[in-house]
Amino acid sequence: MNTTPRTVLAPPPCPAVILRPYQEACVRRLLAAYEQDQHGHELLVLPTAAGKTVIFSQVIYELAERYGLHALIVAHTDELLYQAAEKYRQVKPTAVIGKVGGGIHDYGGEVTVASVDTISRPEHLATLKRIGYGLVVVDEAHRSAAPKYQRVLQALPDAFVLKVTATPDRLDGKLISQKPPLYSTDILAMIEQGYLCDVKAIAIRTETSLDSIHTEGGDYREQELEAAIDLPQRNGRVAEAYCEHAVGRRAICFAVTVQHAHNLANVFTSVGIPAAAISGETPLGERRRLYHALRTGEVNVLCNVLVLNEGFDLPLVDCVIMARPTRSRALFVQCIGRGLRLAPAKKDCLILDLTDNCLKHRLEPQDLGKALGRRVIDGETVMESIKREEEEKRECASSGSPLIRRLKDQRSTDLAIDIKARLDWQEHDDGTFVLEIGQEKHRILLVPSAVLEGSYEVWAELAPTFIQQRWLAHTPLGWAQEYAERQARLLASHENNVVLVDRHAGWRSLPVDSGGKQACWLKRFGIAGWETLTRGEASEILDREFAALDKERRATRPSPTRRRR
Repeated sequence: MNTTPRTVLAPPPCPAVILRPYQEACVRRLLAAYEQDQHGHELLVLPTAAGKTVIFSQVIYELAERYGLHALIVAHTDELLYQAAEKYRQVKPTAVIGKVGGGIHDYGGEVTVASVDTISRPEHLATLKRIGYGLVVVDEAHRSAAPKYQRVLQALPDAFVLKVTATPDRLDGKLISQKPPLYSTDILAMIEQGYLCDVKAIAIRTETSLDSIHTEGGDYREQELEAAIDLPQRNGRVAEAYCEHAVGRRAICFAVTVQHAHNLANVFTSVGIPAAAISGETPLGERRRLYHALRTGEVNVLCNVLVLNEGFDLPLVDCVIMARPTRSRALFVQCIGRGLRLAPAKKDCLILDLTDNCLKHRLEPQDLGKALGRRVIDGETVMESIKREEEEKRECASSGSPLIRRLKDQRSTDLAIDIKARLDWQEHDDGTFVLEIGQEKHRILLVPSAVLEGSYEVWAELAPTFIQQRWLAHTPLGWAQEYAERQARLLASHENNVVLVDRHAGWRSLPVDSGGKQACWLKRFGIAGWETLTRGEASEILDREFAALDKERRATRPSPTRRRR
């Protein structure tokens, strides 16, 4: 019997970007588009939490490596700029990144992140023209029709422009691209494929009427909306709904004004729910402190005004409270998207949708069903709605009669819908997530980083010794989880034929055998200085080389053609 392990799970020596298949497709298409037209404009449309920043970071890296391009990333908030810089450092830890904005004018990096408010000023536009960036990335590109963005793009007419957004539709009807997106997908597809968590909504009825409110720019007039909804009775209904349906969940609550956010936070606090308010006026340091408090559970509800709907990245959020009605599908989708990131031990995201009375159809606010373009029953998750519709279609087909919608929708209580099976992560009080695998009870741990706020380290305790070994350091939670689950699934599915590489194993410190297979392959791949490597170092280098070779072969492999009969 062959007892040779078929698969070796070897953690990389440093954090590595794990691209999902659709992210790889986006990167390939963008590189091909650049090679076809180095002055072209392209648009990517992917939902919030689908990893747009990861995609454009990889594209920046590839174009810099191949063509020596320097990149300019343009966004409108400090959070987005910080997030873009951190994601690029995950792709290239040694990167030199400049910043323009917040009183800093540093153009010295291979990548420069820039506030559109600063970079669009005449003196900075002159600097852009002098530097001549070869690549411009516009984050949250639904804003790019605004004059500030247009001035920046006009200053760099020869640049390749990449626009990324979750919501290309604008209430004013202005186009952000003159051609269809190079790649586009939506929330439903991402949920079905298991890349976003499941979501359900509960409509919370109020006694408030929206019928007398006028619209401006396609959405409710802010001052009138505040007067109609920032009332003690309605604010109390918001807190009551959280206590009834979502207690214990990490929630973000969207308000209409700064005062409304503070009033809501006060109501939550008065009923024993730790809460805080945040707005554009909140200093960046205080914002990060509140984000940390929400992550650790010190704060349960974070009320905000158009701060957390863009650039906010906390996967552990599993409740979104829409205390602010809106007629904008883009705004509604951005808000609920903040709760759709995957996280260990997270089953779904609950949307508490404050449903005010509105008899005028033209004034009706958005809800989950409208935003996603499908019928979702109150309290039903998206995956349950898909399962229900499949059952209704089968029932219709078997009966041979047209489907008649029931007057009273009923939902099965034993539905267990999960396209991508979730692993049984357990969250500990200190914020660590722990996963046990197989009969040997191997343990994989996601430990909050003590160095980089919001990042995690991946550790393993492997049978039979259970000596702790670190696999990844200072990695975003989503990447850490994907890497850990990939290792865990391989282990669970081939438990008798899989070896997890122990970084403390004695053989790893031995020198490479000049007559062995490692030396042979190192020579073939042209690895300089292989004679000085240890076997552990050689193993990691060869793992990367073989992975790159396999990826290249798959990319160039011709697609199968259908045989003619």
